[in-house]
Amino acid sequence: MKLSFFILFLFLSIGTLTAQKPRLIVTTDIGQDPDDEQSLVRLLHYSNEFDLEGLIANADANYDKEAAILKAEIIHKMIDSYAAIEKNLLLHATEYPKSTYLHTIVKEGTFGNGHHVPMEDFIGKNHDTEGSDWIIKMVDKKDPRPVNVAIWGGACDLAQALWKIQHSRNKNEVEQFVEKLRVFFIGKQDSSNQWIIDTFPNIWLILALDRNGNKWESGYRGMFWGGDMRNTSKEWLHENIISQNALASHYPDHAYTGGEGKNPHMAMKEGDSPSFLYFLENGLNQPDHPEWGNWGGRYLAERDQFYRDANDDYFDEQTGKIINSPRATVFRWRIDFQNDFAARVQWGTKKYSEANHHPVIIVNGENGKSPLRIKVESGDRILLDASKSSDFDKDNLGFEWLVYKEAGTYMGTMKIKKPDKPKLSFKSPKDAKGTNIHLICRVTDNGIPALTSYKRVIIQIE
Repeated sequence: MKLSFFILFLFLSIGTLTAQKPRLIVTTDIGQDPDDEQSLVRLLHYSNEFDLEGLIANADANYDKEAAILKAEIIHKMIDSYAAIEKNLLLHATEYPKSTYLHTIVKEGTFGNGHHVPMEDFIGKNHDTEGSDWIIKMVDKKDPRPVNVAIWGGACDLAQALWKIQHSRNKNEVEQFVEKLRVFFIGKQDSSNQWIIDTFPNIWLILALDRNGNKWESGYRGMFWGGDMRNTSKEWLHENIISQNALASHYPDHAYTGGEGKNPHMAMKEGDSPSFLYFLENGLNQPDHPEWGNWGGRYLAERDQFYRDANDDYFDEQTGKIINSPRATVFRWRIDFQNDFAARVQWGTKKYSEANHHPVIIVNGENGKSPLRIKVESGDRILLDASKSSDFDKDNLGFEWLVYKEAGTYMGTMKIKKPDKPKLSFKSPKDAKGTNIHLICRVTDNGIPALTSYKRVIIQIE
């Protein structure tokens, strides 16, 4: 093994000893709309980034074209295909889980739930499922980390777990259980979603849904709709994802997306993917701050620990106007997350020397995925230096300093000269006292596909 490879693996091994990955449980109505299969293909390619603790299959009765039949076997088939590329994935990142382990966390959940089905028909006494009991078991583990629960379909199995805890434990024990949860709803796909929101007001919960209730304007639609959509086409998917490895061959090239007006390619959807991408630690992510934004979107508090879609501005080339939309909080990152996905698919078949890997970003001497915090006085000069960033593949690096206005509290205009240079020098605005500014340092290599790493810089102006 070449020295550079040895250093890389030593670096990764040390990182896994010191960093704790996010815990993650996913509930999915897989086998209904094909987009859950799309999302699961992506998730399994990112399974080294999480401590995956549950893949729970359920099935709602919301649509005649989607029979309420549990299809956990689809998850198992995908894991079998993951097993075929497992050794190759480990050449690129050391923490991919064993396929044998992944099979053990697949559980069957509720079926027959839905928007118009009374909650009492599927939640309560005698409605425990393998999935709901598994959620309880995982939350009860003696692990101080929160349990992130990504709800791709109905919230039924989480609701049943909460109902059982509520009816079998004392008040303090219920509060302790709820405190360990971080929940991400993709919309409200059955009647139990609202019950959880109303019954457990202290639960940490993101409801990914436009504040006006328009599901088509909701941030998660930014996975496939809005911005530059060339990398959501069937052609792009077949060239970069589908059939490129055994697992990626399970990625359907179609899904139910509301017609060509909302998805001109009628191919990629992945409406559920933001729920786990939100918890992906990549330098943008800070789960305790939904208002900061990341690949999974950006969210604002409607009440304490309850978050709804926020809006970001974007320039619409068709109308020539600035538009404000929740979808922009996701699609603004689409070029990066699609390239990232395509690179991981290549990891399933290529040698380390044949594939691309992420740059290591260092700003002012700091690496790692935590934000760099700087305190200054208004009018002070700020110096930022990312020139020590590097790339294991020896690719050339490009730099971009991006002011993420919506993530900060300074609402004035701030222009940066030479935002494409590794070193940045500017004065903090004189009218910004008492506010903060979020700068994203984006470092992109020239590999194929190009990969981007991030460092968030938070400037507190006093």
